[in-house]
Amino acid sequence: MWQDMDVAVELPEGLRERKKARTQEALESTALVLFRRRGFDHTTVEDIAEACEVSPRTFFRYFSTKSDVLFGADAEKRRGRMLALLASQPTGCSPWASLRAALLTLADEYEHDRDRLAARMAIIEATPSLRASKSEYQRGWDDAVVELLAARAGRTGSPTEALTLRLVAAAGTAALRAAVDTWLAGPKSGSLTQLLHEALDQLGSGLDRPATSRRVASAR
Repeated sequence: MWQDMDVAVELPEGLRERKKARTQEALESTALVLFRRRGFDHTTVEDIAEACEVSPRTFFRYFSTKSDVLFGADAEKRRGRMLALLASQPTGCSPWASLRAALLTLADEYEHDRDRLAARMAIIEATPSLRASKSEYQRGWDDAVVELLAARAGRTGSPTEALTLRLVAAAGTAALRAAVDTWLAGPKSGSLTQLLHEALDQLGSGLDRPATSRRVASAR
C-alpha cells in the first residue's frame, strides 16, 4: 500500500529518497495504465492519486501537470542522459560522430524499457493535444543538442556553422525517433540499436564528410 506523503515523517536521507522514487514510480505506472484504459483526456489527477492511495496534493509534488507524467521528470532524465553522453565524447570527434556515439549508447539503454516506451507512444498518438506537446518537446531536445555541440566545438556562430550543427542535431534525433517508431511497431525480438545503426549509416554517408568535401560537391 502506498501511504499518502502529506503527513510529515522524519526518515533517514537515503530511505526518504528511495520512498520518493517508489512513490513517483507508482504514480507514473498507474497513470499509464489509466491513460490506456480510459484515455488521457478522461483520466483525472484525482483518479491517479486515488488509485495510488495518495492525495492529489502528493501527485503535484512530483508532477506539475497531468501531461508531465509523459513529458516530465522521466523525459527530462532521458534528455539529460543523452546530453551527458554527448558531452563525454572525445573532443576530437566531429559533431556527427559525437552525436552518433551518444545516441547509440542511449538506444542500448532504451532496449530495456520497451514496454513503457510503447505505452507512452500509444497514449500520445491517441491524444491530439499530446501530439502537439510532443513536437514542442522534440524541438527543445534539438535546441539542447545544438547548444552543446556548439559549446564543444567552440564554434564562431557563423550562419554556415549554425546550419551544419542544427542539421546534425535534427538528423540525429530524427534518426532516433524513426528507429524507435520502427522498433515499437515491429516484433519484440527486434533490436533498436541495430535499427538506429542502419538509420545513422544512411544519414552519415552524407553528414560525416568533411566540410570541404561538402562545399566541393555543392559547387558541381
